[in-house]
Amino acid sequence: MQAPTFILPLHAPQGRQLESLQKATPFQRPMTPTAAHVSRQKLLEAAMRVFAESGFRGATTRRIAEAAGVNEVTLFRQFKSKTALINEVAELYALKRSEEALPSGPVSPLRELSDWCDAHLAILRDSRDMIRRCMAEVDERPQMAGCMRAGPDVVHRQLRDYATSLVKLRGLPLSRDEIATACMMLQGSLFADAMGRDIMPDLYPPLRRSGVGYARMFLRMLGAQHDAGDAPGDEHGTEHTIGGRAAATVTRGGRAGSRTRRGT
Repeated sequence: MQAPTFILPLHAPQGRQLESLQKATPFQRPMTPTAAHVSRQKLLEAAMRVFAESGFRGATTRRIAEAAGVNEVTLFRQFKSKTALINEVAELYALKRSEEALPSGPVSPLRELSDWCDAHLAILRDSRDMIRRCMAEVDERPQMAGCMRAGPDVVHRQLRDYATSLVKLRGLPLSRDEIATACMMLQGSLFADAMGRDIMPDLYPPLRRSGVGYARMFLRMLGAQHDAGDAPGDEHGTEHTIGGRAAATVTRGGRAGSRTRRGT
């Protein structure tokens, strides 16, 4: 929903006009576009916190407004309803995840994917309470399913496009469905880690190495062993970049056969 437009005076108020403005209550005092933007952002952040704590039913507009430090009039001025507010929270979450994007073309796959995994693990952990609450209430409120999938859809498209580019560059014999399956396996691993590490910490790789570990296994699933640091004699896991040594050739049903070439 577009934020309301506020009409500002063309000339600075003088005399009694200035005095009346200074004495005005928050309901009477005109809001500037900047103030409106700040209030909207505060409401979005507060809605996320209150919803994570109390769920949709418990996240009343009064509680959200109080948590944001504004009144309910301001909330309904910015959003038509609580549902519209919660939907925009989901869109904001999806936008936040889209900001942690992979490059359009692979250059240093292990490093790029490791950084990407670390960033999305952090976002998922920060949003863990809200995600758990959404999952607990989706049966009662099936209309929330569309909001819940906004973030994962953005992430899947990013990862799938990146993996498809890598597969083409390396000449790996993978179909679109196989690439999509590998991407979903990586997404599932990141999600399970973020949601379950606080409950079952011993089940997951060490936190400081989890991103690179998931990235390396993803590259192995694609058959890009060189990019995963699996080249012969590469016991330290050295990463290879596009334009340097090439990836391993992969045959279906067999182990990868390594070959190298010099970059052009």
